Amino acid sequence: MNAFPMNGSAQSSSLTSSQPTSTPKKGRTRQSGTAWTRSGCITCKRRRKACDKTKPSCNNCLKQGRTCEGYGSIWVEPLSPSAQIFSQTGTSKRRRLSESSSSQIPSPAPSPSSDAWLETRLSPGSGTFPSWSVASCPQQYVPFDAAPSPVRVAEEYIPSPDIDLHSSVAVIPQPQGYISHLSTHETHYLQYHMEEGSRLLANLESHDNPLRSMLIPRAMSSPLLMKAVCAVSALHLANRSHGFGAHTAAVKYYSGTLNGLRTALDKCSTEVFPDDAMLAVGLLCKYEIVRGSVKQWVVHLNALQRLIVSRGGFASMDREAAEFLRGLFVYAHNMARISNRNCITSTDISVDSDIGIPKLDIYIGYTEELLKLCARIAELPSFQADSLALRLSVASINESLLTWSHTSTPNIIPQGTSPATLTRLQLVAECFRDAGFVYLHSIMERISRTRPHTSSTPSPGIIRRTPPLPAQDWLPLISTPKNVAVCRCLGRIETFPLGDHCEYSALTFPLFISGCESDDVADREVVLRSLGKLQDNFGIGNVRRAKELLRILWARQDANFDARFIGMSRQKNVHWLDIVEELGWELILA
Repeated sequence: MNAFPMNGSAQSSSLTSSQPTSTPKKGRTRQSGTAWTRSGCITCKRRRKACDKTKPSCNNCLKQGRTCEGYGSIWVEPLSPSAQIFSQTGTSKRRRLSESSSSQIPSPAPSPSSDAWLETRLSPGSGTFPSWSVASCPQQYVPFDAAPSPVRVAEEYIPSPDIDLHSSVAVIPQPQGYISHLSTHETHYLQYHMEEGSRLLANLESHDNPLRSMLIPRAMSSPLLMKAVCAVSALHLANRSHGFGAHTAAVKYYSGTLNGLRTALDKCSTEVFPDDAMLAVGLLCKYEIVRGSVKQWVVHLNALQRLIVSRGGFASMDREAAEFLRGLFVYAHNMARISNRNCITSTDISVDSDIGIPKLDIYIGYTEELLKLCARIAELPSFQADSLALRLSVASINESLLTWSHTSTPNIIPQGTSPATLTRLQLVAECFRDAGFVYLHSIMERISRTRPHTSSTPSPGIIRRTPPLPAQDWLPLISTPKNVAVCRCLGRIETFPLGDHCEYSALTFPLFISGCESDDVADREVVLRSLGKLQDNFGIGNVRRAKELLRILWARQDANFDARFIGMSRQKNVHWLDIVEELGWELILA
């Protein structure tokens, strides 16, 4: 952190005076001894005194009977997640909302001056870039904090009369030194990101965490990227502290990021879309994951893909930025295929050959090949009309799951990654392999119940229905029974200290798919308890969404079971993807 420019540098020992030299003005002079430097201890820097830089405590402090505060960050002490950062200073005013407005704090929504430009600026015929839009789905249910209409301005969201941004001031501990070109709020959220968010928003902790080592230095020289970092940081703090002030700030920074991206896109006709703008789009994807979005995040993910393609792939970018965006994109894109196959555009990005052997990623870890296998499983419904092709694909995926090893994909181990961390990544990947088997069973069972209307020689006006695919045709092709995979996955997760290490924050999908495919009450309790720990410890909103969907699914399944038990219905259990489609959710399990 001592590389950041500070505004507390030493002044000259005397000032030039306009008075005659016969009556010189007495100026301040330093005591003789070691010169004051920025690398001294925090106590001496605050007092603007010389420091001899003796460690662990400098001799100057000891001689004067002072407590030497060491040589760490000159920022304020690490924040508590429950820190309140806004206080009311006057009577707040509440803007009138439409009758359809939610009573809860919503996320920043696209507006005519924000996300609308995404679709118009990147639509066919408007320039170099392809369309940037969200696939529309019929929405039958809107959750309590779902995103509102895309024509509403983010600043309209004032859900409580207790506070608003314009009549409040920050109650933020002033840093012991400060970064001159940042506002107090930016310094605050940057600090939180540095000391808390960057650790909890990654699935791998190392000395070389790019959320710190790469993003922060770039954000210091990029106002656009700084807004994106502060948006994610403020939202994550709001999730963990349940404070409206941080949520309001997140909305503000989100809107500012969109405005900055609009400016960057306007320049793309004559300039290359810059790396910091690409990183900002990636952080908007991250923002929606942290928020637990069921809308909006797809537009950012699809846009990121198109912008990378327009740049010529990852090879055209700075190596550090390319590695970070590659990991984020591979993780989010493949996870999105699992639950939103029809909303995600197919990828034309070469993620393997552009940058050579990749660094072990903070999101992917050892799961890259498993994520790609799950994406292949998501495409199995496209083979429904061809039973042979379907069976061959199932057999191939099963074989790949069986033979997978965490060493299958070569990686560069980041600096400062401990052997214990690598062991945790392997355990998480084994849970993903079990989840892959469960997901394979899940998709095949759904295919067996719902075959498409097809006909090899269709007659005019006649539609022939393909009979359901019998389970005996595909079940022997999957070597691991579903109940065995569920039991193995949940049994392993029960032994993990979920709140102690960020590597375990990646377990949302294994827990979710196990909960979807198990009828055992004990398994459901393990799933909810484990997801609750992830939500409390890591502050990721999509975990809450997974829990909401599971409760809806289980209620529907239990009702169907009761109806079948008393002979009033022969309906089979509803599938979790059916619920996703009914709700119109763009569910993200990353």
